[in-house]
Amino acid sequence: MLSAEDIVNKQFKTKRDGYDPDDVDDFLDEVVKELRRIQIENDGLNQKVLGAESRVAELQRSGGPIAASLVTGAAETGTSSQLLQLARKLHDQHIQEGFTERDRIIEEGKNHVTRMLAEQELRQRNEISVLDQQRIEIEREIERLKLFEKEYRQHLKQHLDKQLADLANSGQESAKPF
Repeated sequence: MLSAEDIVNKQFKTKRDGYDPDDVDDFLDEVVKELRRIQIENDGLNQKVLGAESRVAELQRSGGPIAASLVTGAAETGTSSQLLQLARKLHDQHIQEGFTERDRIIEEGKNHVTRMLAEQELRQRNEISVLDQQRIEIEREIERLKLFEKEYRQHLKQHLDKQLADLANSGQESAKPF
């Protein structure tokens, strides 16, 4: 491979009817300048390709069969721009898969919350229903106890009235002469 340094260091033999050495040197200086610019650009592209290849390898490790098929396609095409396009395509696909997964997880979370709220509401209704039944039973028991108290008081009053009447009758009988 010819380098810029090879061109700079090249010595030509001079002949009498040859090219003007200054023109040749000026032209060679332009060639060297352009060759160096192309080499710098090439080095930059090589760095990008290496970065893309490492990213593709990383994505291939985490991406499974899709990444493998894209890398295989890149190896067949062999050009760095096509490799970069495939890497971008893989990147975009991973981003889309991430969005899809995010949306699925969010939807799943919303459904879970909805189910939990519905279950909680049902439990609260059941608890309220149980409490209402207990309240009704307690109110019936209170009514039964009030009725028992009323009947007890009536019986007690009747009994006391009878005792008083018996006492009064026994007192009248003892006051009578024999």
